[in-house]
Amino acid sequence: MDPNSPSALQDRLTRRLFSWPGLVVMLFARSVLAVVAQGLVAAILARQGSASSWRDAEVWFPVYGTLIDAGCLILLWWLTRREGIPIVGLIGLERNRLGRDVLLGLALIPACLLLIFGGVALSSLVVYGHLGGPQFSAPLPPIAALYAVLIWPLIWGFAEQMTYNGYLVPRLRVLSGSTTLTVGLVAFFWSFQHAFMPMTFDPDFMLHRFLSSIPNSMFMILVYLRLRRLLPLAIAHWLMDGASVALPLLQQ
Repeated sequence: MDPNSPSALQDRLTRRLFSWPGLVVMLFARSVLAVVAQGLVAAILARQGSASSWRDAEVWFPVYGTLIDAGCLILLWWLTRREGIPIVGLIGLERNRLGRDVLLGLALIPACLLLIFGGVALSSLVVYGHLGGPQFSAPLPPIAALYAVLIWPLIWGFAEQMTYNGYLVPRLRVLSGSTTLTVGLVAFFWSFQHAFMPMTFDPDFMLHRFLSSIPNSMFMILVYLRLRRLLPLAIAHWLMDGASVALPLLQQ
């Protein structure tokens, strides 16, 4: 049985194996971990003599982002272990559907890109009054850049999808009894995390990052609710994040 099926979740809810406190922790987890991880990098840079360590840490986001994923996966492992299911159960991997899931992930990319670029354009118009607002992009040393292109996106795509779609969406839906509330709440916090990745203390830029992420976050949640398949979304997420790091590096 699918551990994320409504019947399986309702059974575990009846046995009180998950509850609101754990879900609230996961709603905030990635935002809090983002600030902590950036703070750790800033502390290292400060010890190395940086006069603007917090700002200098921003460029390392595609590297220290893995610390966010590690903390998040540890929390998910602990919570799923309490439920008596393996953490990989959040992915719902089925070998006989692997090829179709890969193709579906590739097919989702154009729609996701349209919503990402559309979100950026609309957010720029709202926050800055014109299209083409600022986006985060900065060069990295060669080894770090290689890690950011080849390894970080793979871990990030799966960890983020497992957090919001794999864990939060099914459980919030069962707990609240409302699909609308579930979509709105998860989309808000999924988008909200981008204001802290990296955290710049620039209110306009942080608002822009938050607003621009809403359309694609909502789309991915709705696709998950329709397909009940996490792997296609994780694949699309992985490849898009890899390209988002690689393209600015190629233009240097």
